[in-house]
Amino acid sequence: MNQIGLFIIRILSILPLWVLRLYALKTYFLLSFFGYRKSVITQNLNNSFPNKSTQEKSRIIKLFYWHFAHFLTEMIKMFCISKKSIKKRFQFKNKALLQNYYNEGKDVILVLGHYGNWEWGLLAASLVSDHEMVGIYKPLSSSFWNHQIKKLRSKFGATLVSIKGGVRYILKQGDKPRIIGLIGDQTPNKNEIDYWTTFLNQETAVFSGTEKLAKKLNCPVVFAHIDKIKIGYYEVSFELITQTPQGQLDGEITNLHTQKLEEKIKERPELWLWSHRRWKNSRT
Repeated sequence: MNQIGLFIIRILSILPLWVLRLYALKTYFLLSFFGYRKSVITQNLNNSFPNKSTQEKSRIIKLFYWHFAHFLTEMIKMFCISKKSIKKRFQFKNKALLQNYYNEGKDVILVLGHYGNWEWGLLAASLVSDHEMVGIYKPLSSSFWNHQIKKLRSKFGATLVSIKGGVRYILKQGDKPRIIGLIGDQTPNKNEIDYWTTFLNQETAVFSGTEKLAKKLNCPVVFAHIDKIKIGYYEVSFELITQTPQGQLDGEITNLHTQKLEEKIKERPELWLWSHRRWKNSRT
């Protein structure tokens, strides 16, 4: 069944994006009609925005389904999208911030969230400079799809290392500085939880790996925000979290990049992955 599913996706990926938009429209109606993970989405919104009205939260759900339907078609297109197309659809506002650190021979850690189109963002970041792009990822439960997605994410030259076994690779110093990308809003397993913070009005377990890695490498941490300009087009802006990680108090870097993501979510909540069970862990 996995092979059949992969074959169908590869066939669909050959279609132009404007044709796939028709599938996105159909997907949107299916998501809305069947209420895809609506109980999870509603609970997340209720807890995150207790002061928003029912009407406001219903509007966010509709906009989220609309965005998510197009995100799914963009994922399908990843199988055959060209470098030229990605470059055209992803713009970077202030690349000079990163270049300044490259000139000093420093790695740069980019931290982002499940916001906008982070998958296309990885492909675009692989093409933005001559430096190696290292993506740290959490493996999927299916070994078949984990292999396929890993191959897909690395198609433009990125190096993918797992969140568990990749630290050894990361700590090796190469000849050139690297971009090291991490998703900051992953949900840790219970045995991996070592830090809690407040995120979207809720006590939240977070990975402290970004902070630990930054202190070991003594390299700057930069928040990457992927904003959606229009369907299929995105703009990335960079904001410095710290350039002196070893001088920060424990938890400070983690809190700062979590707060940056929260600010962006509040500006355009429909672009975040509300269907994710982000708060499945609790202290009790």
